[in-house]
Amino acid sequence: MKNLITLLDQKSNVDEYLITETKTSSTELFFIKDELQMNRGKDVEHITVTVYRNFEEDGKKFKGSSKTKLSPTMTLDEMEALIDIAALAASFVKNEYYSLQVPSDGYAPSIPSKFSDGDVIKSISELVKDVYSQNQETSSFINSVEFFIDRIETRLINSNGVDISQSNFKGLIELIIEATGEKESIELFDMLYFSDHISDDIKDAVKQSLKFATLRANAIPMPNVENIPVILNGAATQEFWDYYKFCASGGSKYNRLHENNVGDNVQGDNVQGSKVTITLAPTLPNSTTSSYYDTEGTFLKEVTIIKDGEIKAIVAGKRYSDYLNIPTTGDIRNTVVEGGIYSEAELKDGPYLELLKFSAFQMNPMTGNFGGEFRLGIYFDGTTKTPVTLGSIAADIKDVQENMQLSKELVKDNNFIGPKFIKLYDVRIAGN
Repeated sequence: MKNLITLLDQKSNVDEYLITETKTSSTELFFIKDELQMNRGKDVEHITVTVYRNFEEDGKKFKGSSKTKLSPTMTLDEMEALIDIAALAASFVKNEYYSLQVPSDGYAPSIPSKFSDGDVIKSISELVKDVYSQNQETSSFINSVEFFIDRIETRLINSNGVDISQSNFKGLIELIIEATGEKESIELFDMLYFSDHISDDIKDAVKQSLKFATLRANAIPMPNVENIPVILNGAATQEFWDYYKFCASGGSKYNRLHENNVGDNVQGDNVQGSKVTITLAPTLPNSTTSSYYDTEGTFLKEVTIIKDGEIKAIVAGKRYSDYLNIPTTGDIRNTVVEGGIYSEAELKDGPYLELLKFSAFQMNPMTGNFGGEFRLGIYFDGTTKTPVTLGSIAADIKDVQENMQLSKELVKDNNFIGPKFIKLYDVRIAGN
């Protein structure tokens, strides 16, 4: 690294640079039923260098950039050859000029995790016990599981003096649940993300997956219904909030994909239900995206972007904040949505369609159109609750947001905390 920095400092065709070094140590286990089939580990190092060329044309300043990937096994001559190619490419890029990040005096404590104790094999064995402790082998059971624990060490160095290092863990459990109903057998795939070993969270997530698989195996095709509310439940709610985050995005504003400013109301002028409040947080417990710095070296602080439907801050990294002449927030990847005043019992008073699992829930953040085909829902006709599948929903958030009702109960899923239930009216439901 010292030799690489010296090389870059001496290059006359490189005006500025950013080095990103990532070291990943991974431990993986693969089970079929409850028998270990394969275990493996790897240590991988990646070095990416972004080189910048600053120049003027007709009195206007530009900054060109280009990335190249280096291997730790390369000689300095090999590295220099790739850097020269990147520098040439950067000279043809005409981005509006912006400055690179400078060192911050912000305090960045280590992100807590039980995995940092060092005995990863012991940690992953405890995860295995947690998962299989919920496997009752009744109407649904675990078909196969893959466990992954990655320790990721990142170092960022730029030509302005930024030199920061941070370490975090990314855990993933891939579950395939099998269930048999009265008419069919099904498999349900789930992915559980975590950065810390919280036993109860793992057990609860596996228990829910087994429950949903049983419901799916006994689900009937969604009947044709009209004029009933839709309740979004669980992970699908995360993408739902992308629309509001887009409304406060500095990059999108600069590219003229929206024209919102601080003080604008993005939820409508006649809100009858719950008002939206969203905060972006650098760290959350047990989140795989927690970080005190973004990829440009910006020190991250918590920022409320929307309060009661009104934009309070436009979020942007160093480049777009320079363009828009606004404070630099950086890229913050944890989302906290404030709950509403409605209890689960209040939201489920009367007929409804509650959606638990989607094939792919999609929110177009630019237009507000959302929907998708659902794998599992609960249809309540006012008397009987029936598990349903093979249906879809569609709506425009601008048509439903004024009457939207948010639960006071919250759900935590990796890098998201928000209302567990979102009740929406006037959503189009397609059945069979």
